[in-house]
Amino acid sequence: MPKSKPTANPEPIVGQPFRDDDPLFTVIVTDYEPSVPRAYFRRKMASLAAQTCDDFEVLVYHDGPKSRTYEEDLDGGPLHPATQFFVTPSRAGDWGHTSRDLGIRAARGRWIIHTNADNVFYPNLIAVLKATLADPQPWAFAYPPKRYPFGVKGLAKWLDKRWETKLMAPSVVESSDPQILVYAIVMRGNVALMNSQTRVREVAERQGVVFGGVPVKYGATDAMQLVMQRGLWLAEGGWHERAIDSDALLYQGFARKYRVLAVPVVLGEHW
Repeated sequence: MPKSKPTANPEPIVGQPFRDDDPLFTVIVTDYEPSVPRAYFRRKMASLAAQTCDDFEVLVYHDGPKSRTYEEDLDGGPLHPATQFFVTPSRAGDWGHTSRDLGIRAARGRWIIHTNADNVFYPNLIAVLKATLADPQPWAFAYPPKRYPFGVKGLAKWLDKRWETKLMAPSVVESSDPQILVYAIVMRGNVALMNSQTRVREVAERQGVVFGGVPVKYGATDAMQLVMQRGLWLAEGGWHERAIDSDALLYQGFARKYRVLAVPVVLGEHW
């Protein structure tokens, strides 16, 4: 299937006003009853309730009417206290993207985490991300090297190789203010295929591949891995892409503009 083309930057959108009592994170959970077994959904909500740090809120969006209430789905199972459920009156059918956009507009967290209703968060996910942001040490961020005209670029590469110059080296800055966090996950059901990998859903219970999420680009970063400041989401026009691969299109664009900090810890599972 050909890759979709990203659209031009949209107009900023209006979200919730920032307040002193905002939680640090908002977790936006996209759900669709016919696609996600309710046992998987209960597992997801239990993983949120089991977080060792509670500095977050949860917004659950169901794409279209449900046949059962969420109270029936949960069947008395554990629930994070700051959880809200939303059932849209009609189905968008766009892989959860409309739900993600609604969540961005309603979120109060300073940072937004997107996830599907069948994904799993490890108990330390929120705690690790919060500790990373609280670390006062300056982090190093690399930016692309200088752009050279055709011909000059080849000469610059030759000089770097021959004389160990650094004409093509990326520029590096230090800052204690990352704008995007990317954490590692296990992609359940992925198996090795020569020098790549492929998805085999029927082995998800017993096999998976670790996804670091970096580089942030098409095919290398899952929707649940990128955690970005709410202010940036609002400035970017929310989740304005509606193609099936919109997470990849949006994320690789964000990574070109903002400071990305990789968190080298496996913190969840994609199912």
